[in-house]
Amino acid sequence: MKILSYLLILWFALASFSCKEKKKPDDGNVVGEDTAIADATLTAINERIKSDPANYQNYLERAKYFGGRERYKDALEDISRALKADSTKGDIYLYRGEVYWFQKNIDGAYDSFEDCIRFENSNTDCLLKKASIDIALDNYDKALEHINNALRADEQLPYAYYLKGRLYKSIQDTTLAASSYQTAIELDPDFYDAYVEVALLYASQQSDLAIEYYNTAIDLKPNSVEALYNKAMYLQETGNGSVQRYQQAFECYDRMQEIDPKNAAANFNKGFINLEFLQNYQAGEVEFSSAIAKFPQYYQAYYNRGLCNESLGKMKEAEADYRKALDLFPAYDDAAKALSRVRGE
Repeated sequence: MKILSYLLILWFALASFSCKEKKKPDDGNVVGEDTAIADATLTAINERIKSDPANYQNYLERAKYFGGRERYKDALEDISRALKADSTKGDIYLYRGEVYWFQKNIDGAYDSFEDCIRFENSNTDCLLKKASIDIALDNYDKALEHINNALRADEQLPYAYYLKGRLYKSIQDTTLAASSYQTAIELDPDFYDAYVEVALLYASQQSDLAIEYYNTAIDLKPNSVEALYNKAMYLQETGNGSVQRYQQAFECYDRMQEIDPKNAAANFNKGFINLEFLQNYQAGEVEFSSAIAKFPQYYQAYYNRGLCNESLGKMKEAEADYRKALDLFPAYDDAAKALSRVRGE
């Protein structure tokens, strides 16, 4: 089947990689032992392959050795050797799926996990990995079947309940989604992603329980820009004029910038709070300028800085900002209207 390309955006923020591939001898027994990469582990695996060339596990072990070093071509060649030794073993297909996954070959990963299930229908890793792709493809019935089969094999799988939560969230059943995420947390109190998902559900209901779950997620991963940003956005959107609440949002954005000094979104959002809610136009102008310095193509920041400058009576600066926003995004209607306004048209 053809897996939609958008899955690449949903799951992978992996760094690009390049590997220098080495020519392999035809028998596949001794691989990659040159002076640059040879080590005791690889030597030992090669020796086991020489002494027992019919054992698929030896080839699979070497495939994992190469995969761990991002030598995916070598890994796939050893996976092929393992399959020639025994094509009925689910763990071979599972690892092939993982290698394809890291290569961003979603079709290959999906088919490999399916092959794994065909030979081992209770392999929970394969069931859940395939279910995660099925959820993204809106194949909810298939996904739920795989998740339930995994839970029949092992009812104490936090990730299975997490996937159920994602599935129910996708079909807008927030009650079952929250219940599934809560079960995942009960089984694994350190399940960061589940805390974030529950927080998002409460945030959508404008319940301050969201803050508690975001706080736990931040405790688990103090350097998580994601959790800090989500918490700040919730505080910002539910501020209702509360200076204290906006200050808490500022603290989250400030912490984000301690972790990631180049984060332009934090400056933009601080600027937006100052502009929209606090009417502190000077502070807003400073924040939007910082966002622009970090991301010169940030046309929304030019527009909002223009609003600050306009409110401060700096019409020439405002006009220049609106023009720049339109240069970057000619279809920006709000900037076009603002430009006409400051020009008295």
